[in-house]
Amino acid sequence: MRWAFIFSSMIIGFVRKLSGANITISGEKVPDSPVLFVANHFTRFETFVVPNMLYEKYGRTSRSLADDGVFVGLLGKFMRWVGTISNKNRARDCIIVEDLLQGNSDWIIYPEGYMVKNKRITFDMGEFCTHSPERDGPIHTGAAVMALKARMAQLRAKDNGKDELKRFCSSMGIDSSGIDKSLEVKVVPISITYYPIRPGKSRFLIWVDSMVHQRDTRLFEELEIEVNLLMDANMDICFGKAIELDSYIAPLLEDHDVLYDEKRVNDFIDSQRILLTNDMMQKVYSNMQIHFDHMFILSLVTMPTLKVCPSYLKALIYKNARELRKLEGYHLHAELREELFKLILDENYEPFVSAINLALKQKILFRDSDGEYLFDRSLLEKEYPFHKVRVRNTLQVILNEINWQEPIIKMAKENSLFSEQELKEDNFKHLRERDWAYFEEEYKTYFDNQPSREDKGAPIVFFDAQNDVGLVFSHGYLAAPQEIRTLAEYLFAKGINVYVPRLRGHGTDPKALLQVSASDWERDFERAFTAMRQVCSKVFIGGFSTGGLLALIHAAQYKVEGVVVLNSALKLTDLRVSYVVPTLHFFNEMIGYLKAKGIMEWIDNSHTEHPTVNYIKHPLASVYQLEKIMSRVTDTLTKVTAPILIIQGDKDPIVKRKSARLIYDSINSKDKKLLLLPRNKHGILADEGCTEVFESVYRFIGDHAG
Repeated sequence: MRWAFIFSSMIIGFVRKLSGANITISGEKVPDSPVLFVANHFTRFETFVVPNMLYEKYGRTSRSLADDGVFVGLLGKFMRWVGTISNKNRARDCIIVEDLLQGNSDWIIYPEGYMVKNKRITFDMGEFCTHSPERDGPIHTGAAVMALKARMAQLRAKDNGKDELKRFCSSMGIDSSGIDKSLEVKVVPISITYYPIRPGKSRFLIWVDSMVHQRDTRLFEELEIEVNLLMDANMDICFGKAIELDSYIAPLLEDHDVLYDEKRVNDFIDSQRILLTNDMMQKVYSNMQIHFDHMFILSLVTMPTLKVCPSYLKALIYKNARELRKLEGYHLHAELREELFKLILDENYEPFVSAINLALKQKILFRDSDGEYLFDRSLLEKEYPFHKVRVRNTLQVILNEINWQEPIIKMAKENSLFSEQELKEDNFKHLRERDWAYFEEEYKTYFDNQPSREDKGAPIVFFDAQNDVGLVFSHGYLAAPQEIRTLAEYLFAKGINVYVPRLRGHGTDPKALLQVSASDWERDFERAFTAMRQVCSKVFIGGFSTGGLLALIHAAQYKVEGVVVLNSALKLTDLRVSYVVPTLHFFNEMIGYLKAKGIMEWIDNSHTEHPTVNYIKHPLASVYQLEKIMSRVTDTLTKVTAPILIIQGDKDPIVKRKSARLIYDSINSKDKKLLLLPRNKHGILADEGCTEVFESVYRFIGDHAG
């Protein structure tokens, strides 16, 4: 069978490459004992892929059942070769149990009994049920019965009741002499999820049809739908925690004589099969990967109006996604495990645009004469032919996948009661609290007391709901939000909301910089930017020194009303930073593996202009992160097209004067202004002459706020 799996791997690898499908493994570690895997069933692809992935990742051979209709021609021969047997094979139960008892191979069972193409699962009268023309009723319990019988046989084998064991096994058609007494059969649930699934045209299948002319066959129709759906999709195979079977047969183990009472054993197994099946399938369905499409369609169907405003829908999706993370026990796609900043900031956020286009294509959404989106709920609820539903009403199928998850549905319904304004204000509040939580956690790591909201490192937010214009403005490297406070107060007094985020590692202890990276600082800025986008229709971004570089990075990605850059360095006057630091960092990293100290782990900054705000020393590793920010800006400056104000002190002792000119010349903004001021200090926001800077910033915002 090993050669069959090797050959199968080659074929599946070829199909994966052609289709663009990606397969990932997640969840729990698979136990070493013989395993009866139970999984949900959506496509024929699973019949081939799951055994292959078990062999490829874990070196385990496994067999599975398949619909009798596919055992035809070359395909049938191939499936028999890899150990698959027909679901109509009369000896199937004996074969499965014997394989498990002897440790020959694992088995994969699909208790639903068929491909549940509509994903319609309910929990009725104490049992999980499927609903389709194929079957309308409870999930099959055969897998549970086989698992329990196999475990009973193992316990009898350990008990050394040879005659009784022989009689028991012969009644099942099993050779008792081959039972491995050291093994313990376990059940492992497998949850299979595809994302995104989009109907389309497959060049691969068109080519296949030109060769074999099978387009009119049912099998080819199935493959056509499935390959189209799986083009460029990710298939997540999530292994759940192994189910210990002894807890289901514990009462039988209390009385030794009952162990060999065939009728009582069978009656007991019959009484437990539904309980075990429900437990198995609950784990299968609960571990389905929840992804963006789930949040999209769930938010759409719970909206109180048929008119769909994209900004409202995005705010609702964002709220649902972050509330979902609070619910325990769910398997979330990586996209949902992180804050969906791009959903709010990026007008062309691909998952959202793709879902909208799918809804338009399947006419669930349509545009009225004014170009507004309207939601046709009746089409989403319309019954389509079972074998066509995956391509005719894809979003209905995606919704069915989580519709039975009552906590998620309840959460979505509660969130839909909020108005758009309430949702955005709540999202804004959440993001502010998240920013503060990062500061609070870091502060407590280095100090014994609770930080004050007025602490130099505390994020600063000046917000009035009456103000429509907002500014996100970041502090610089080694500094803290406190260095921006005076500017923030000035602008807020002029009617502009201001958010000054704290870049992680700053405003607490220099050692904190060892725990953060350039990407952390980008996310800190992005979080504040997202928050301000929720409550202001016009948002400017900017920053002082390194904060200005972060603003440029974000201006290259997202739409903004304008950018303000103050004393931001693409070039530093200190040659040690520009040239020596990367080399030293590399050297320190290398000798770090040898458990030795680096030649220059910390850099002195005691000469700082503002010792009450800035660190007086900083780690070499964090300077290397600063270099990454500079490099990133250099690579993206040409993408900046928003109006921009660049202010630079002509005798700045930290930032080279030509740095401002480099920024000015590299960006593609039609509306750009470079203001060189006679200053001999780096900090121009707190010293003499700062009012001139404040007024320049205010005028720029006023001129471009519209």
